[in-house]
Amino acid sequence: MSKKFTVAIIGGGIGGLSLAAGLLRRHVPVTIYEAAASFKEIGLGLTIGPAAHRAMPLLDPAIRNIYDELITTHADSPGFEKFKQTWFEVVWATGDGDERNGEVLFDLKALPSGQTTVRRADFLDALVRLIPEGVAKFGMRLANLVETQDGMMEMGFENGTAETADIVIGCDGIHSRVKQFILPESEYAEKQPRYSRMYGYRAALDMETMVEAVGEHRARVATMYIGHGAYGITYPIMRAKKANVGIFPLKVGEEWSGEGWVREARREDMRGDLGGLGEQIQRLVEHMPDPSQWAIFEHPPISTYTRCRVAILGDAAHASTPHQGAGAGQAIEDALVLAELLGDTHVVTAEHVVAAFEAYDAVRRPRSQRAVTSSAENGYLLCLRLEGVGDDGEKIKAAMQERLHWLWDLDVEGHVEEARGVMLERIRAYEGV
Repeated sequence: MSKKFTVAIIGGGIGGLSLAAGLLRRHVPVTIYEAAASFKEIGLGLTIGPAAHRAMPLLDPAIRNIYDELITTHADSPGFEKFKQTWFEVVWATGDGDERNGEVLFDLKALPSGQTTVRRADFLDALVRLIPEGVAKFGMRLANLVETQDGMMEMGFENGTAETADIVIGCDGIHSRVKQFILPESEYAEKQPRYSRMYGYRAALDMETMVEAVGEHRARVATMYIGHGAYGITYPIMRAKKANVGIFPLKVGEEWSGEGWVREARREDMRGDLGGLGEQIQRLVEHMPDPSQWAIFEHPPISTYTRCRVAILGDAAHASTPHQGAGAGQAIEDALVLAELLGDTHVVTAEHVVAAFEAYDAVRRPRSQRAVTSSAENGYLLCLRLEGVGDDGEKIKAAMQERLHWLWDLDVEGHVEEARGVMLERIRAYEGV
């Protein structure tokens, strides 16, 4: 049966475009409202874990094809093909006083795909090509969202225009205005994004520069450098023409003092933050072109991802720290579940969508909020500050493998069917069957 509802997607980032592609493939009418004048993505590299990689073709085979065509793997560096299934090599960066410094703790595998990375902007540009002309409206920054007397959702935009839709899905990021509609006023005020006590130094270095800094092997194999009070990650991007670099000091007890997400800093600040780490990190510090500090925020757990005909996904619902490489993957998992539920033949009216949203919340909220918590703990783990683990190599290895395999080993199709079962029960209850 054809759908008797329209869907408005607020936000045209990777989560919003992936959801739109999945809904359009299932013949669900969609309009995307994007605040910017065109689709654009900020940030450097993006990595997708095995569960989200398996979710992509279920959402839309074209999304997986796009990703696989764009990715950089270790096999893009001749002579490093044997690392094809490596996610990261975990290396001690504990300074000159530790005999382990510079040694590999273990080779962390992500089967079968290993480390796969894309430039965020390249991936978004490719996703845009899946969206037909006329589906997206630009310069539409949401100002307010209200439910009308007949149950429709009225969207007011900062440009003074207003539009209505049967269903609204917020993909509008960590400072989501759609979330403001969903949560009670007191909870919304209390559950604002919070500073994670970590910030990052970031760069994309030419591979030649990277090799000069840390040598051929470390430049071309994705590496986690674990150290006391800070850690670093590096991995090749752009078919190994460049390398993405992120170094993250842990600042327990400190609040973020800058306005916005980025504040200027000096190289002396970087040296002070990272001076206790090993020689390879010290050489990276000297090659970083910009010492700016990028604050890392996360989303505290909220009570619901939905209210009546409105839902949120991705960073709008569960923005995470980057310490587990799972933020984009969680948004893709969200998008798959929502697309499958809204595309189900039993979902015909907006009232059916309410049941679908409740099922989405019941299944996705526990997993995605656990991913946020686990990522935060992983930051402490990599900084050798996780309680009960510290710098014990065997405990680090066990803790990292346990949390990542929980993240990666999801039965994606079973996850969808669990949500579908909850939805069908609620539809039957609403209809008195």
